[in-house]
Amino acid sequence: MKTIVALIITAIVGVCVFSACTVLPAIAGALDPSTPSAGWPHRAHLAKLMKNPKKELLTEDEKLRAGKNICALKHLDKDKNNQIFNEEAKAFCSLKKSDKIYFYDWCVECGSSAYNTKNTSYLLVRDGKPFESVQIETKYSKDLRRAVPIVDRLH
Repeated sequence: MKTIVALIITAIVGVCVFSACTVLPAIAGALDPSTPSAGWPHRAHLAKLMKNPKKELLTEDEKLRAGKNICALKHLDKDKNNQIFNEEAKAFCSLKKSDKIYFYDWCVECGSSAYNTKNTSYLLVRDGKPFESVQIETKYSKDLRRAVPIVDRLH
């Protein structure tokens, strides 16, 4: 009987120790103000796009055309249905007059490598701050032997 009680107490103490080991770092991270807030990778990506020297500000007509096409999800492969990309595109559905859209068209690792990709992105800037971005998806072309965008531009 004593051994059963000792086993139960040991099991309870073991569970408490293991759960405390996983919970304490989470609590300490939440209390520490120096830890990054949620969404920091997304904001960092938007800031990096904003600093890119190859960005091109769209005119008002191009902005409306791009917003309409992004809202219609023409930048995504129709075979794929990714909820995250759908959520990103919703920001382009309700453009304000003061919104700006920047266009990026640059080549990553250009040369003769099979890993060359052409990145085509649109960045929505609202109230002077980068708000949301979308990238035109790519498909692998057997003829070209590299990934190519599904459409060249949306504006």
